[in-house]
Order: sequence, then structure tokens, then C-alpha cells
Amino acid sequence: MTPSNRMKKFWVMFKPVIALLVVWRSILWLVEGISSFVVPLHTGYIGPIPWANFDGVLYLKIAEEGYYKFSQAFFPLYPLLIYSANKMALFPSWINATLISLTFFSIGLCLLYTNLYRKDKSWALWTLLFLVTFPTSFFFSAVYTEGLFFLLSILVYIFAKKKKWLMCGIFGALASATRLFGVLLIIYVFMEYISSKPSKIKIFDVVSILLIPLGLISYMVYLYSQHGDPLLFFHLQPLFGANRSGETLIFLPQVLWRYGKILFTAFFQPTPASYFISALELAATLFGYAVLWFGWKNKERWSSIVYGIAALTLPTLTGTFSSMPRYLLSIFPLFLILGKLDNSKVKYALLSIFVMLQIILSAMFLQGWFVA
Repeated sequence: MTPSNRMKKFWVMFKPVIALLVVWRSILWLVEGISSFVVPLHTGYIGPIPWANFDGVLYLKIAEEGYYKFSQAFFPLYPLLIYSANKMALFPSWINATLISLTFFSIGLCLLYTNLYRKDKSWALWTLLFLVTFPTSFFFSAVYTEGLFFLLSILVYIFAKKKKWLMCGIFGALASATRLFGVLLIIYVFMEYISSKPSKIKIFDVVSILLIPLGLISYMVYLYSQHGDPLLFFHLQPLFGANRSGETLIFLPQVLWRYGKILFTAFFQPTPASYFISALELAATLFGYAVLWFGWKNKERWSSIVYGIAALTLPTLTGTFSSMPRYLLSIFPLFLILGKLDNSKVKYALLSIFVMLQIILSAMFLQGWFVA
């Protein structure tokens, strides 16, 4: 096949993905341009660019200076990639960081589309539409771990389908060095391994899958060697607000009770913006469980359902739903389930709600308001 034919084949295959990415980023650039005129600036965690607000400030500082006091709450792979890019590139750190996020997300989106396209073109397109329009998907191109983690989790998903367990272990280990969610991929891969019904359990396959927690374990060993506390990333959580617990686990019913009190007894307190975000956090959490329930009712694979429940529940153990609208981006089964919706009215209604919320939330985030 000639280079021109290869390019033509590539364009035909990925034209919807490229078009979707261009439209998405164009809208976000437009929002960035007008956000300062419609949303008041909220100082406190402003980065060198709006896309590096909040956690982005900390990731850039870790990449440039190494871990410093209290920054160990953030996992190492993403700042390590930024550091490496800083050494190799002529660009400022914030450009390297955003390029890493956007590039990895785009690659992950292409891989997912290719994988789903072979099974059902409509499923592939709608899954991507829900991913890109999701209210917090702008984090995929911000100085956050979402873009990197998305690519790694999709690679685990694809290689599990191909029964390439060593590759699952390698990319799963990288995912668990990116964020705590990554370690839960071992649940997904083990269930996929069991459901593949191997004629004989191979020690090599099991060991390969057991590589997934290696990223987390390596970071815990580092924390123990440097600070004497392998769970320092958890114990530091209260320092980052949102009333997170860093010592004891708090279970879902208690968190639901807390949010019920916030919404029904503290109207617009302490501020209307914070009340809106609390309502959004609760709605996002309930939406996530509802989607997984719908997937279960429609006989979605148990590996996806159990992984989804684990990934959705893990953050709540700190006693809050804070950042849940962003954490949902890390749970790829949610979008696979949404992509299979049959009701056109429901699909278009969801897309409309997603787009409107993303415009509002991205404008707030770019002006320094915490949204997730």
C-alpha cells in the first residue's frame, strides 16, 4: 500500500474522531476567550495558564522541583512525564503538560474508536460523543492526569479483549502509578481472564496480571523510604479541603446522609457556587450508579460492572463526593454503556445536558472556581 493510500485509509477511518476533537477543542477555546467576561475571577489556585488551575499548579511544581512538603498526595507518573518532556523540549512546562494530556487522550480516543468500530459503528460513535461532551471532559486537555489515565485504561481494556495479559499488567502498572484508580484495573482484568475460560491456568498469565498494582506498590515503597509512611498519599487528603478523611474510612450511606443535610438544610451555603457544586457532586455520583445499574440490567459484562462500582465507590471512602464529576471520566465502562443506549430522545437529551454543563463548568474552572 502506497503512503497516499495509507493516509486516505487513515483519514476515512478516523475522520469522525478528528472532527469531534477539533469541534470540542474549538468550543473550549471559545469558552476560554469569553469566560473572563461572564465569570468573575476567583483567585487562590490560579496556574500559569487557566488550564493549569488547582491541581495543575501542583503537578507543574512537582515536575519542576520534585516532591515537596504535602505534595505526596499526587501520584508520580504524570509529573515524571512532564519533567522528561521539559528536559527534551524547548517549550515551557505548562505547554508540555497540556500537550501530554491532549495527545494521550486523542490516542486513547482513536484506539477506543477503532476497537468499537469493528463491532458496531454506531456504538463507537456514540461512545465517543458521550466521552467528549461529558460535563468535565475538558480535564482531558488540562494539566491533570485524566488524559494519561484514559489512554492507559483503554489499553488495558483492549489488551484484555485480546487476552494479552502481560500487556494488561504493564499498562495497568503504569495506570496505578498515575492515580489510585489504576490499581482497581486488576479487578477488571482478573474477571476478563476468568470469563475467557482458559483451558489451563498459566502461572505466567496470573503473574502478568499481578503486575497491575506494581505502580502503586512502588510509590508506597518510595513514600516509606522517604517519609516512613507508605500511605502518606491517603493521610494527606484532609489538607486539600472538601472535608476529606485521611485516617478512617467513611462508607457510602454516611456520605449520602451528609450530602442530604447539605442540600436540604443549608440552602446556598456557604456560597451559591459551593452549593451548586455539592448538588453536582451528588448528582454525578447517583448518575454513575444509575448507568452501571442500567448496564447490569442490559447484561453488560460483569467485569465492567464490578470495576465500575469499585472505581465509583473508592473515592467516597474519604467521606465526600468531592471531584466525583471528574472521577467519572476514569470509569470507561460508563461510556461504553451509554454508547449502547437505544432511545434516540434520551441520547440527544443527555448530549444537550452534557454540552451545556461542560460550557458552564469549564468557564468556572478557567476562572479559578473549583468544580471537580
